[in-house]
Amino acid sequence: MSDDDILSQEEKDALIKGVESGDVGGDSPDQVTGDARPYNFANRDLRLLDSLPRLQTVSELFTTASSDAIAKMFRSEPTVVAEPMSTRGQQDFIQSLPSLCSIAICTLAPLPGNWLLVLDSKLLYILVDRYFGGKGLAPTSARAKQFTAIEDRLARQVSELLLKELGLAFEDVAALTPAIEDIQHNPEYLTLPVTNEPVIQLSFQINFVEDAGTCHVVMPYAMFETIKDKLNVAVEVQSPKLNEQWQPKIRANLRETTVLVRAELDELRLTVRQILDLVPGDVMPIKSPDNVTVKVSDQTVFLGKFGTSDGHNAVKITQSGLE
Repeated sequence: MSDDDILSQEEKDALIKGVESGDVGGDSPDQVTGDARPYNFANRDLRLLDSLPRLQTVSELFTTASSDAIAKMFRSEPTVVAEPMSTRGQQDFIQSLPSLCSIAICTLAPLPGNWLLVLDSKLLYILVDRYFGGKGLAPTSARAKQFTAIEDRLARQVSELLLKELGLAFEDVAALTPAIEDIQHNPEYLTLPVTNEPVIQLSFQINFVEDAGTCHVVMPYAMFETIKDKLNVAVEVQSPKLNEQWQPKIRANLRETTVLVRAELDELRLTVRQILDLVPGDVMPIKSPDNVTVKVSDQTVFLGKFGTSDGHNAVKITQSGLE
């Protein structure tokens, strides 16, 4: 097939003119412009969370505990809505941050590396308003390009509060100690090395009335390599070890426990009419039983013979171990 069968001379001239003027792009098919970008669905990032299933449980515990802790601190029950945990590139996350936010650079000893706890500016304004008795609304007018001393102080207090709850959420997995190394307000001033390594992101929105702000917990996937087996529920769960010191203590305390022992001589069956007809002075005949049933609560433990001993009514045990 010749070129003439595909494009006419007029069409060729128009195409050349369009390329020269820039109206028609000459990029290769592999290059993508605009908001769209190539994405590899076989990328290992999609499988990262699947390899750490217990991390989802930790995030749920952390979100619930954070809601309770914030409610106590601000004397008001917030609404906390967590977004699904996801993975993304660290550089991609940092570039998505606004120029003003509270970025706590944290550690999770003894795990290696740093992670980020981010409070966006709107959330901080909401928390400040609620802390000083307001309803928890962010201002509608534009704010300064930096936080006030009060906002700085509250950002640190809230961040430390959330770190404490995060450490508790990890208790069943490992003994980890979260700590803040530094707090920045502009992502451009971050001192930690920024790479495109995958990070695990947990984001949740907090609001008291109608305004909502967002908090992000962003941790490098590589941080969890040393405890990866503990974050995998498929790992064999060991049976709890018996504490041999408790057995003699429990046995000794059981021997000192007081119980009610009752000896039943006989049972008498009456109709309801007969019971209603009973009056003081009536006698109900009881046969002298061959065996007396001795019970602890309602459980029969012995059989015995009724008699006397040292002038007192008594029961002599004749058989034990009855069911």
